[in-house]
Amino acid sequence: MKTLRLLMLLALLVLPAALSAQDSLVQVPRRDSAFGPIGRMPDVDSLGRPIIRYIVVARSDVFDSTEVKSWLPRLVNGLHITTAEYVIRRELLLKVGEPYDSLNAAETLRNLRTVGVFRKVTLDTVTTDSGMVLRVGSRDGWTTQLDLRFRSAGNQTDWQVALNERNLLGTATRFSTKYRHTPDRNQLSFQFLQPRLVARTVSLGLRYENRSDGERGSVAIERPFFSLSDKIGLKTLLDLRNERVLRFTGGFGTASDSLRRRYVLGSAELAKAIRRGSRGYLRIGVSGNIRRDDYAIWPTNTATRTTTAAFGAFIEWRRANYVVTSGFARFGQDEDVDVSNFARFGVLAAPSFLGYDSSGVGLVAQARVGTKLTRGFAWIDARANGLYNGGGLDSGSVTLGGTVVLTPASRHLLIGHADIGWISNPLPATEFDLGFAVGPRAFPIHAFTGDRSYFATAEYRYIFGKDVFKSLDLGLASFVDHGGAWYDGSKRRSGTDVGLGLRLAASRAADANVTRLDLAYRFKNDRVKSGWVFVIASGLVFSTTPRQ
Repeated sequence: MKTLRLLMLLALLVLPAALSAQDSLVQVPRRDSAFGPIGRMPDVDSLGRPIIRYIVVARSDVFDSTEVKSWLPRLVNGLHITTAEYVIRRELLLKVGEPYDSLNAAETLRNLRTVGVFRKVTLDTVTTDSGMVLRVGSRDGWTTQLDLRFRSAGNQTDWQVALNERNLLGTATRFSTKYRHTPDRNQLSFQFLQPRLVARTVSLGLRYENRSDGERGSVAIERPFFSLSDKIGLKTLLDLRNERVLRFTGGFGTASDSLRRRYVLGSAELAKAIRRGSRGYLRIGVSGNIRRDDYAIWPTNTATRTTTAAFGAFIEWRRANYVVTSGFARFGQDEDVDVSNFARFGVLAAPSFLGYDSSGVGLVAQARVGTKLTRGFAWIDARANGLYNGGGLDSGSVTLGGTVVLTPASRHLLIGHADIGWISNPLPATEFDLGFAVGPRAFPIHAFTGDRSYFATAEYRYIFGKDVFKSLDLGLASFVDHGGAWYDGSKRRSGTDVGLGLRLAASRAADANVTRLDLAYRFKNDRVKSGWVFVIASGLVFSTTPRQ
């Protein structure tokens, strides 16, 4: 852990801006294009597509020039550092001297929104006497946030105080520190992420948590795929934990078991695209990991040390399809929802000479089928994994889920979601765990735990206020939740709630996550009484990706 803390300190002392020189406003090739000297470059290519002659980047502060008439907008702009131009240019998939491509333009906008520092990004083309000019516009969001959160469900509370900066010195560097209190523990955490720290391609992510009952830390170094057409991607992770693991059963808020976990994971994954383009890709790759994962009765420091390793290969396919919407996960901003058709299959070898009791084979399969609807979008997810040895299935899990989002009219949104899952021989604290903020929202934390689970929810939203007082987006919602979790062989346990709520988000923030203020009526089950519960939380009550 001391080494991890030193790495975090060194990363914070490195200013990413020093590694990148800001590009000029108008970008001109430094060498002749394939069409000859730049002065004789044709207006179109052989397919009739216009050639890009210049790229202009137009940046805007949190409040633009028409909005800075009072002291508050001027103060906000004065405190905010506008995102550096090179941060925008490095995400562009369209280049001077190349033909304009609408699919690359759409992916460029997705890349810019993924950076997470802009409220709005635009991309326009203008035909001039000199040829086509590409104009990229960006509106910064406020990225320095004092995050005060409070969640409550009955007599349980979960609160945090955090300072988050998503755009340090205008370089898209993220740093955050957070103190959080939950019914289970208190924790102080620090996080650092620079997505293009080295040569504008290699990212560094650091995370450290000091808990009242343990420590966790991780270092992630990646060279990710920057586009659908990118050729190579690499991921590495070092994850260290010395923590307390709590296990809950039967809907009781007191842990039935308390274990010490010693965990070290080193993993790497390298992938190459054998077919790639703006419409999708086919990738193959190799992966491997080495881990230590030991448990002992808390607070014993176990002397047992079990180290295992595995290696394998995978294949991944995607037919790209994205929907640009607003009001689903965020308010007041364009958000990209992935409804691509996607499949991945992997095989891992787990031989006995690498630490396993007996040789085995691990299988992982994941798929998504999505579609755009006339007034919305939908997708179905599936994921399965299992470790097989001479005795058959040693452990594994299967999860299935579906989501439908409809926009029956302007400012109206209907969200429906359902999922179901099974786990065989789960490790401690990896079981399904519903209640409080995930799952039926009016039930307390750990209300439903087990290796069998299902959940369904529906919510209808109406956005009645946009950029109110130049600061808030506001909405109303009605909802119903039903679901539960239990252990195989025990009685099925579930719960239901209905209610009304207020939705609000900071309209000038770069990350306009939705805060939920819900008044829910909880129906009685075998552990809790019926009654009204006020719930404060943020985000959705379900995950948009299947359980890993």
